[in-house]
Amino acid sequence: MGGFTLLEVMIASALGVIVLGIGLVAGMQVQRRALTEEQTMVAQVTGRAVKDLLTLDVQRAGIGMGNSPIQFSEGDQRYAIQSWTALDMTTATPPFAADATFALPPAGTPYSGMTSDVLQLYWGDPRTMVTMERCNAFAAPGRPTTTTSVKLGNILCTAPAPHTRLQPTSGQPTPALVANPTAGALACHFRVNNVRAGDAVIEATPGRGTATTNSGPCTSDAGMFTNPGWNIMRTVSAAYRVNWRGGHPALEYLAPGAANWAVVSRDVERMTVRFAVIDLTQPAVAYRWFPDNAGRPAIDACTRTRADCAVNVVTPIETAPTTDNELRDLLRRRIREVEIELVIRTPRSDRTVVDPTKINVPDDDGFPQDGFRRRTYTLRVSPRNFVSAGLQPAPGP
Repeated sequence: MGGFTLLEVMIASALGVIVLGIGLVAGMQVQRRALTEEQTMVAQVTGRAVKDLLTLDVQRAGIGMGNSPIQFSEGDQRYAIQSWTALDMTTATPPFAADATFALPPAGTPYSGMTSDVLQLYWGDPRTMVTMERCNAFAAPGRPTTTTSVKLGNILCTAPAPHTRLQPTSGQPTPALVANPTAGALACHFRVNNVRAGDAVIEATPGRGTATTNSGPCTSDAGMFTNPGWNIMRTVSAAYRVNWRGGHPALEYLAPGAANWAVVSRDVERMTVRFAVIDLTQPAVAYRWFPDNAGRPAIDACTRTRADCAVNVVTPIETAPTTDNELRDLLRRRIREVEIELVIRTPRSDRTVVDPTKINVPDDDGFPQDGFRRRTYTLRVSPRNFVSAGLQPAPGP
């Protein structure tokens, strides 16, 4: 009987090993590609979910007061949408207390330039809204009728038989916004201590938490409070930040009513915020973006010495800014669109493609060559409450 010679067997074995090797390499490449595509798909799903959450909150911002400034306490005035550029939250910056659990991207690494902005949003809960009326509008047993204002000391006068959803629970005052969106006036933050439905009054003091407002329009019993159109509703707030604690990024969310930050995603590497500002004297002119690619800074970095931060004043409603803070306030009142850019990376790095000599060299998109695949998502949202309330363009002739 014929058979294979030893040479033929050796050649056949060698060819088999080669074919098997090629098959294994091809299989590994297919598996790695499938894993990469799966990781990319996860990043895309994460991007869509985060975009939906951010869009919903930005659209809510300003319910009840539009883009009017909010007086929270003495020396603490903020807006319904406000951001801080590359904020280090390990130190106290109102409205945030110092947070030892927060960290910026680690210095001396490829991520040192991946700092993010912090976004803070405020709105009123319309389910708790109570319409306010001048105290002399009608008589009730415990209601003052000696003023044409909606406020007399710590008494806020309401429409008849107000609901009691603002009634404090567990002895803690209810945080509430007192605002008049039709007038575009200053919104005031109050602490509601009691709702007396039978008297059609709410007992409240201006301030937030343990901080009090001691002077200014929010403490007056006249002035702006004599105008019609005032409402009071529970304060709602939310905030977003990217925390690099432990050397890894995590998008964190301070949900309405929450005391602690919660992780939304560990794949969001950077969040940057831009604002589009309208020229109220020429509302048909294109918006100006803060910051922009031409070098214009973010609003919180604008100064009166910068020509690209100049603001057109609507007289006699406004006066020209005399300080940098006044300039920034006028710019914030003119915000009409918000742009949020998210850089989202895959959950895992593909170490097989990492070249240690190039990891600190940015790729064509400016990102570290560390084996992570990244997607950039940009969403632009027009806060619906900003175009229907607050300071409006001057009417035509």
